[in-house]
Amino acid sequence: MHGKERVALAIAHRVPDRVPRGELYIDDAVVRRLLGCPAVGFEERREFARRLELDIICLSPVYPLEAAGGGMPPAAAVSWPDLDRWVRQTDLFVFVLLEGAFGWGCRLWGYERFFCAVARESTELADLICMVEKYNLELVERAAGMGAMGVLIADDMAYRRGPVAHPAVLRRHFFPSLVRQVSRAAALGVPVFFHSDGNLNDLLEDIVQTGFHGLQCLEPAAGMDIGRIKRLYGDRLCLWGNLDPEELILPRSPRELQQKVHSLLAAAAPGGGFIFGTCSGLIDGMRVENILAAYGAADMKPEDCVGFHLPETPTVGGK
Repeated sequence: MHGKERVALAIAHRVPDRVPRGELYIDDAVVRRLLGCPAVGFEERREFARRLELDIICLSPVYPLEAAGGGMPPAAAVSWPDLDRWVRQTDLFVFVLLEGAFGWGCRLWGYERFFCAVARESTELADLICMVEKYNLELVERAAGMGAMGVLIADDMAYRRGPVAHPAVLRRHFFPSLVRQVSRAAALGVPVFFHSDGNLNDLLEDIVQTGFHGLQCLEPAAGMDIGRIKRLYGDRLCLWGNLDPEELILPRSPRELQQKVHSLLAAAAPGGGFIFGTCSGLIDGMRVENILAAYGAADMKPEDCVGFHLPETPTVGGK
């Protein structure tokens, strides 16, 4: 079974031959360290994906330089690096990333002006959300036409304690626009995942009702208990992530990483509908040996994750 099949089965809440795996983002510095190469292009990224046996590649948009500091660049000028090659030359499930209204609002207006507009529920805010929606609808059409198999809308609506705005405000202004974006992608046969850092517990039902096929991140340090979320929403959302990036940054023994990964898999993988990965992606500063140990521990069939426990470490002298 190849990556496209595994991920498609996970999204459909069916059980693949092993737990599928993928990352929101992969820093070139991580690729260089693992491969020992001086530069990183498509071939090196493909080899990195092969080494980790990834099933997903998620491509971030590249905007033209002339748009820096200005308005939104024309959608026709946005690209996803090597999208056609990932589609034609690999068996990976190819996601493209789109930014949501929070991301664009902070980028275009700055944090303070944007959140003042959110607090006031201003006409200016409504116009921005409408502009981002139209922009993303055009990008979805382009990406689907180029062979993208999934869309990931990234919009950090929460911090560690909860949503960054009152849920009622998000329901009045942001989620209706997301419904239309998800509906258009679904009509093109492209599943859509949502990404946000932080504590989304108060918004999980809204994310489900919006029509998202999956949720990426599930930050444990922000109170996102993947076992609980799996029980409540696992039949309606494909869950992707939940491995704390600190596990790959701080010194950890292979056994410690096995325990962490197997605990995660036992909570989220049985029955399918789960994709293994970190909350953040693989970022500069992570230890290559930790990445390899964590991904090695994730090489399991979903049914084998039920009640999985590592054997006790024997003490010296067998005592």
